[in-house]
Amino acid sequence: MTWHRRFHETGLGNLSALAVSTPGMSMLFPHVLCTKSGHVCQVTLGEGEINAASTMMAIVLSHRFDLSQTYFLMAGIAGVNPIRATLGSVALSRFAVQVALQLEIDPRSLPANWTTGYIPYGRDYPYDYPTITYGTEVFEVSERLREAAYSLASRATLVDDAVSRQYRSRYAAADRDSYDMATRPPSVVKCDCTTSDVYFSGTLLARTFEKTTEIWTNGSGIYCMTAQEDNATLEVLVRAAVGGLVDFSRVIIMRAGSDFDRPPPGVSDWEHLIKVDQNGFHIAVDNIYNAGIEIVKGILADWETVYRRGLSPGNYIGDIFGSLGGNPDFGRGGIFGGDKVPAPGAGKALARRRTAQRQWFRHVTDGKPTVAG
Repeated sequence: MTWHRRFHETGLGNLSALAVSTPGMSMLFPHVLCTKSGHVCQVTLGEGEINAASTMMAIVLSHRFDLSQTYFLMAGIAGVNPIRATLGSVALSRFAVQVALQLEIDPRSLPANWTTGYIPYGRDYPYDYPTITYGTEVFEVSERLREAAYSLASRATLVDDAVSRQYRSRYAAADRDSYDMATRPPSVVKCDCTTSDVYFSGTLLARTFEKTTEIWTNGSGIYCMTAQEDNATLEVLVRAAVGGLVDFSRVIIMRAGSDFDRPPPGVSDWEHLIKVDQNGFHIAVDNIYNAGIEIVKGILADWETVYRRGLSPGNYIGDIFGSLGGNPDFGRGGIFGGDKVPAPGAGKALARRRTAQRQWFRHVTDGKPTVAG
């Protein structure tokens, strides 16, 4: 893994010095790996929504971690919208949208004038806000922290690849200028991420979920990266924040484009998905580290002066229900009247839990983790 292969370059220690396990973690990735100081930790949650949520919940409920001041850098590869970025580009997101949480009709049986088989819950037609919501459709994270992370990540030198350059040059053949970003070298951008367990690809599906992102965020979201885990992880972090275990204003969503979500002119959806070599995976993985490590270093360097106390978001943060207080600037508003949901087990029980966490972690480190990758 890139983080462990290259982390020694930072001088911040050995990222595998501590291997901490706790019940409920992935069978494939059973440890949270940390530096000896505990200042930086890394964990692989596993692919897909169920794996991500299961592992994250195991960690936040473990007595082995005090995560109350931890910054969570959620990082992974993704499909990339050629209108917004290119292969190897790194996106920092404000919104994560669970676009596939809808009714679906097989496209072969659609009405003649329909362009998609996805219909929001409680609706009769596509492209509207659902009237039946599960609470995980949209999450919003701190815009102020995103701006800080963007500034730090922009210090990185991103790598490129000759095969990727060749493939993305095909997008220049489009009749319009909308794919101009696809033909450029990798860069750090600000745009948003979608979540779907279905690995979708193709122009029609991409346009459907682009429109879904726009509608479900009241026009604020910018569809850019397609992934499989983020909303699941964010739901766990919201619930943990309700319980006082984490600070949701310390969450960063970062994705790197490994493949385009739709083909260039002259290539079919099937060929694009199955046959052609975009060769974006390796540069995406490298650039996750290149951009991500700048964020980690920046947080650690300014810990005492900036990040220990945290950055006030300046925008709404949380889920569509308003579970953390305030009223969402998307959807139909919160369901709790602007109040934060009362924390279950708050008070003395939470204080005892935090004391036990601190005592355990101080037993094996000389501090506690501040950045989790």
